[in-house]
Amino acid sequence: MSEREEDPLRTTPALMATGFTMMFSDSLNNRFNNLLVAASGATVNQMGFLQGAKSLSGNLFQLVFGRLADRYGKKRFIAAGRILNAGAITALLLFDAPEPLIWLVILSSFFNSMALPTWSSLVGDYTTERTRGQTIGFINSVSQLGGFVAMIVAFAISVRDPGETTPASFAVVLAVAAAASLLSGAVVLFTEEKPASLVSRKIELDRLVKDPRLTRYLALNFMYGMGMSFAWPLFPMVITHRLHMKVWQISTFNIASNLVNTLTQRRLGSVMDRIGRKPIIVLSRVSMAVAPVAYAFATDWWHITVAELFLGLGMAAWMISESTYVIDLAPSDLRATYLASSTAAFGIASFIGSNLGGYIIESYFNGLEGLSVGLFISAALRVVFGLAYLTAYESVGKGE
Repeated sequence: MSEREEDPLRTTPALMATGFTMMFSDSLNNRFNNLLVAASGATVNQMGFLQGAKSLSGNLFQLVFGRLADRYGKKRFIAAGRILNAGAITALLLFDAPEPLIWLVILSSFFNSMALPTWSSLVGDYTTERTRGQTIGFINSVSQLGGFVAMIVAFAISVRDPGETTPASFAVVLAVAAAASLLSGAVVLFTEEKPASLVSRKIELDRLVKDPRLTRYLALNFMYGMGMSFAWPLFPMVITHRLHMKVWQISTFNIASNLVNTLTQRRLGSVMDRIGRKPIIVLSRVSMAVAPVAYAFATDWWHITVAELFLGLGMAAWMISESTYVIDLAPSDLRATYLASSTAAFGIASFIGSNLGGYIIESYFNGLEGLSVGLFISAALRVVFGLAYLTAYESVGKGE
């Protein structure tokens, strides 16, 4: 059996408010900062670099920040990351050319990486192994409600805008995202956390590579990350150049996705506690193939909205299964480190895959004319590498 677990902390309004405001900010920032760059005149190749570098900067350094948080405390890293992220988002409002915007989006992602694994580790302080899926599902559903409300706000801000979508169309929603990020950095300081372990100050990467369950999962995340990210630079180009979507239309399909995500996470957490983590992981990865297929066939904005209803379920399964599975595997003093190693593997892979997607479509399929080809390639890769998660170990009962 695993080591005896300490009693979990009791969830508090401050914890819920932190998750809500973080997701509120991230939903707006992650949805619209890429579109801001696309609307400023970026090429498919530039979008490939942006999406890949954004993922790399947001995931690679999580390993360092996660380990530091495990040793020195979580709240300070979450607060620092969220406040610095607010500054980077604010700076996006000062430019309208692709080059500076690309680097500011990457910087925002880097600052956010200080908070992401640390937040997941903090949530782990409020769980036990027996009810981990249900508890994380509940906390995530409240957090996801922040994303749902964020898109309603974006819709309300933009629905009366009659003009063409330009970089200026995203200014207000990004300003709101910056304010919410700043607020989350302040609210997290009022949460509780378990004392940091002081047994060792080393990052102890050797403990990661000695865990066969983790190393197999990292390899699967790497393969899937390459296949999934192949389509990333193509999505913004479809939205801005093929469908010419307005901010309120983009907000509408995100409302659909967030609504399904919010309503299903807690239930999926309970199901996962009963049947195991692996089936939900496979479901989440394979279902992501819906996105590139929908974008390839879409001829109007509401086609994307219908697809997002299905994607909301897939994203709910992903969010609840990813953190639960890795926390299951991790010793209590390495939770943030294990979580960060998983995202680091995905980040490196997505940097490669996204740049390949942008380069191949720009160089061999005439850029915007080859968007559908790239989308179909990514859909096939998502199915194949998603099914590969069937070879992962099951994490429940890891001490057997």
